[in-house]
Amino acid sequence: MTSRSSPVLQWIVAFKAIKAMLLATLGVTLLLAIHRDPLDIVVHIAQAIHLPLGSRLFDRLVGLALRATPKKEEGLAITAFGYAIIMGSEGVGLYLRRSWARWFTIGATSSLVPIEVYEIVREPLPLRVLVLLLNISVVALLLKSRKAFE
Repeated sequence: MTSRSSPVLQWIVAFKAIKAMLLATLGVTLLLAIHRDPLDIVVHIAQAIHLPLGSRLFDRLVGLALRATPKKEEGLAITAFGYAIIMGSEGVGLYLRRSWARWFTIGATSSLVPIEVYEIVREPLPLRVLVLLLNISVVALLLKSRKAFE
């Protein structure tokens, strides 16, 4: 990045890169898990990360695993790869200071705000509120940082 680089913009680029990598990893994991028992995978992952088997999160994951089918897993993998491409494109475009990337990121991030608000109203969780605040901050920063993209 150039010397006129904003440290906050660097964090946004890093955040987009991390999200792209996590989504790509999720896509690969879903593809590799298509012909395996989803419940076995959930139990194995829960044990690996020391998630209590009596927790609410574990119960939700088991519920998802019980409804999993190869077609659903394939669809989720394709969706994860699609979002990884979007996140990666945003990050690279922002890194290269492309004006289209600024507007693309503003639009894509803003479009998720109503869904995030709905989810918070439905079930308020600290992580959901944090994600909403981060996304609003990203949009506000990009709206204000016109000079960084000239």
